[in-house]
Amino acid sequence: MNKKLTKKEKHATQPQGPSQKQLAAQEQGARRLRRTLAVIVAVVGMLVYANTIGHDYVLDDWGLIPENKLTRKGIEGIGEIFKTSYRTGMDVSDNTIYRPLSKATFAIDWQLAPNQPSIGHVGNILFFGLLCYSIFLLLVRFFKGQLLVPFLTVLLFAVHPLHTEVVANIKSRDEILALLFLVVGSMAAISYAETGKSKSLLSLAGCFFLAMLSKESSITWVAIVPLALYFFRDQPLKKLWPVIGACVVPSLLFILIRRNILGPSEASIPMLDNYLAGITNFLTQRTSAIAILGLYFYKLFVPHPLVSDGSFHHFPEYPLTDWHFLLSFVIFAAMVLFAAFRFKKKDPISFSILYFFITISITSNIVMLIGTNYAERLLFTPSLGWCLAMALLISKPFTSDNTSTSSLSLSSFFQKNMRPLAVVIVIVLAFSGLSVARNRDWKNNYTLYTQDLTKVPESAHMRFYLANHISSEEYLAEHPDSLQKVKLQLEAIAQLDTSISIYPEYSEAYQRKAFIYFSMKNYAAAEPAFQKSLDLNPSEAVAHNNYGNLLFETMRYEDARKQFEQAVRYNPRYAHALNNLASIYGVFGEGEKQAAQQDPANRAMHLANAKSNYETALIYFGKAIKEDPEYAMPYQLMAVTYRNLGDEQTANTYMAKAEEVKKIKRYNASN
Repeated sequence: MNKKLTKKEKHATQPQGPSQKQLAAQEQGARRLRRTLAVIVAVVGMLVYANTIGHDYVLDDWGLIPENKLTRKGIEGIGEIFKTSYRTGMDVSDNTIYRPLSKATFAIDWQLAPNQPSIGHVGNILFFGLLCYSIFLLLVRFFKGQLLVPFLTVLLFAVHPLHTEVVANIKSRDEILALLFLVVGSMAAISYAETGKSKSLLSLAGCFFLAMLSKESSITWVAIVPLALYFFRDQPLKKLWPVIGACVVPSLLFILIRRNILGPSEASIPMLDNYLAGITNFLTQRTSAIAILGLYFYKLFVPHPLVSDGSFHHFPEYPLTDWHFLLSFVIFAAMVLFAAFRFKKKDPISFSILYFFITISITSNIVMLIGTNYAERLLFTPSLGWCLAMALLISKPFTSDNTSTSSLSLSSFFQKNMRPLAVVIVIVLAFSGLSVARNRDWKNNYTLYTQDLTKVPESAHMRFYLANHISSEEYLAEHPDSLQKVKLQLEAIAQLDTSISIYPEYSEAYQRKAFIYFSMKNYAAAEPAFQKSLDLNPSEAVAHNNYGNLLFETMRYEDARKQFEQAVRYNPRYAHALNNLASIYGVFGEGEKQAAQQDPANRAMHLANAKSNYETALIYFGKAIKEDPEYAMPYQLMAVTYRNLGDEQTANTYMAKAEEVKKIKRYNASN
C-alpha cells in the first residue's frame, strides 16, 4: 500500500522552475546582450565611415553650409531657417523644399566650428551609429526578443555601399535624421500597442513631426507604422486607428506649415534633372521609371559602380518592349504576389517587400515625378526592407529557433549562430571594402566629379559640375601659375561645350561659360554666351548679375542697372546683386557730381541728383549687408558713399566694419 504524500512532499516532487531571482538574472543578462549587440552594429557602422572625417564639403554641401547665408548665422539663424525654404540663403531662388530641422543642425555645426567640414562628417557618423543602434532595438521588439535576425539585418544595413552618398555627404543628414525619428517613433507605437498609454501616442506623433521636418518622404511611414503593428503585434483594427491618427495629424500639420511658407505653387521639373519629364509618352515615362527601379533593386545586391548623378542623358528611354522594363516588371510582380499571398500569414518577408515598395513609392517616379530620375541616396530608407529580407533568408536554413533568448552571453550567441553569421560576415566584409573605397571618392568635389565622370560620361550635369569646380576662384587660387590657370579655364570651357552638346538648352552651362570668358577678360566671347543663357532662362538671377558685371566693366551703366534690377527681382535676397545695384547708383552719383562742375548753370540740380543717387545706393548697400553680414564689400562702398555725402564719421565707422568683417572671414577660412 502506497503511503499518502503530504502537501509539502507533493510540492517537493514537482519539477521546479527558475526562481524570481534567477528570472531577474536571466532578464538582466538578456538586456546586457541586447545592448552589446546594439553597440556592435553601431560601432561597425561608424567605423566604415571613419575615413570621411577629414573630407571637405562636397556637392550640395556647399550651397547649404559654407555658402549659405542663413546657415552661417549659426544658432542666430535657426528661427529664420524654420520660416524659409531649404535653399534660402543661396544665390538661387528655389521654393520647392522645406527641411528646416536638417538645415538647423548645419547651423549648429557652424556655430560650434565655423567652416570646419569635419564637425559635419563626425555628426553624420554619430547620427548613423545611433540610427543603427535604434534600428536593432526596434527589430528586437518587432521579433519579440529574437536577436539573430535583427543583428544580421542591421549589420547589412550598417555597411551597405549604397549608403555612402548619405553618410559621406553632410547634406544628406536629412535622410539619417528622418529615419532615426521614424524608428524611435515606431518604438513608441509598439509601447502603445502593449500598454495602451496615451503618452506613447504623443511620443509617436512628436517623432513623426520631427521626421517630416527632416525630410518630406517620411510621410510613407503613415502606412509603415500600422503595417508593422499588424505583422508583429497582431493588433485589431480598433487599436490601429489611434496609431494611424498619431501619424496622419503631424503629417497634415507639416503640410499646412510647408504650404504657408513655400506657397501653393510648385516649380516644374527640368528635364535636365529628371529626363523622364521630357518623355511625352506617359506609358514610356512609367516603363522607364520601372526599369530604373529595377536598377535600384539590382544595386542592392551588386552595389557597384556607384555614381552621384544619373541625370540627363545617362539613361535611355525604356519602352514597353525593352527587356530592362520587362525583367523588372516580372520580378516586382512576383514580389508583390508573394507579399499578397503571405500577407494573412504575417510572413516577415512579406512585410519586407511591402516596406520596400511603400517607402520607395513617392521617390520612384512611378506614382509621381520628382526632381531627379536617379539618386542612390533615395534607397537609404527602402534598403532596410532588403536587409531584413536577406537576414531572414540567410538565417532560416541554419536554425529553427532564432530567438537566442537563452543565449545570455555574447560568446554563446555567436557559437549558436555561427553558420548564418559566417555567411553574413562574408557579405559584410565585401560591402565594407566597397564602402570604404567609395568614401574616398567623396573626399572633395574634384575627386567625386573626376571619378564619377568616367562612369557617366553622357551626364550633362557631371561635366558642368567638374567645369564649375576647376574654374572656381578657390580652385584657381591653388594653381598660382598663370599658364596653369588659363589651361584649367580652357578645360572648363571644353567640358561646358560638351555639356551643352548633350543638352543644348543648358542655360547654366552657357552662364558659366560666359563667366569664365568674362574672368579671362574675353568680353567678346562672354557677352553672347550671357545672352544665350538668359534667352533660355530669363529668370536666372546669377546670369543677370554676372552679365551686369560685364556691362559695368564696359561702362554701359544703364544696361548694367537693368540687369542688376532683374537679378534682384528674381532673387530679392541676392546680396551680390544688391551690392552691384547700389554701386550703379554710386556711379550715377559720381556722374552727377562731375556734371555739376561741367555745368555750373545747373549745379544745384546736379548736386541734388547726386545726393538722391547716393541715398539710393545706401539703401541697396544696407539690404546687401542685411542679407549677408559677412560680405565686406557693401560696408566698404557704403563708407565711400557716406564720404561722398560729407559724413566722414559714419564713413569711418563703416570702413572699420569692413576691415572687421574681412578679418573674421580670413579667420574662418584658416580654421
